[in-house]
Amino acid sequence: MQRPNAAARKTPTWPTPTPEQVEVVLLGTHHMDEPGLDAVNVDVDNVLDPERQRELETLAGRLEAVDPDHVAVERPAARVDELNEVYARYRDGDVAFDEEHAFDPRHPERDDETMACRSEVVQIGFRLAARLGHERVLPVDVPQTLGDDEDVEALQESGYEPEPKVDVPRVDPAELQASLDERLAESTVTGYLRYLNEEAALHANDGMFDEFVRFGDGENYAGPDQLAKWYRRNLRMVHNVWKGIESGDDRVLFVVGSGHVHVLRHLLAETPQFCPASALPYLPREG
Repeated sequence: MQRPNAAARKTPTWPTPTPEQVEVVLLGTHHMDEPGLDAVNVDVDNVLDPERQRELETLAGRLEAVDPDHVAVERPAARVDELNEVYARYRDGDVAFDEEHAFDPRHPERDDETMACRSEVVQIGFRLAARLGHERVLPVDVPQTLGDDEDVEALQESGYEPEPKVDVPRVDPAELQASLDERLAESTVTGYLRYLNEEAALHANDGMFDEFVRFGDGENYAGPDQLAKWYRRNLRMVHNVWKGIESGDDRVLFVVGSGHVHVLRHLLAETPQFCPASALPYLPREG
């Protein structure tokens, strides 16, 4: 039997919203404050520099066309009040977006308070919400760390190596990071985000599925259990978006790490109240 075309399998369509659904526009981003928590961490430049600030203002102007009722961001939902106290300072002009500023709540897994002002949460999420006059932003994340469970450690300590069995294309993380570093250095913020939200880039996490599906031995399902944690985190984010909306809302813009977009698209498409939407129409090609 002929195998299906791999390219076709990797190009799912975005659904069309029905009148009663809340549209969730997924804007996949890189982590502008470089927390160093992903498998591939881009070597970011300083978004507080004047040229990047001009580019971020241009991006925010384009995103205004989304006209969302809420801006959701990838920060802990449990710290909604603290985060919105910080947002209010930006919205009211007490802190400028190009100013280095230390504040809480910082990233939940890093100690450098002065990096938080560079985060995409601030530079894109807060900036857009302030332009739109929103009273609050929606932090919807429930952070989890993959790969630190006892079952994972037990297999690693035993020297277990799962055999590949199937010779599928695999991306070298070092080569991917070098490619992303070069692209970011040569791109505007809008141009780089357009690349991250194109279909091919949305599958950067395929390597995680390749690794974790194979990682298990006997009754130890360490790898699949890590993927279950990943889906649980994303499901909780969908749940928290639902908690944050109000009756009569039409649209949410969700600023989220690009590695989440492919899974969130699937989960939102399966949730009848929501319809996922690509950010590409708001990120024009440049040059």
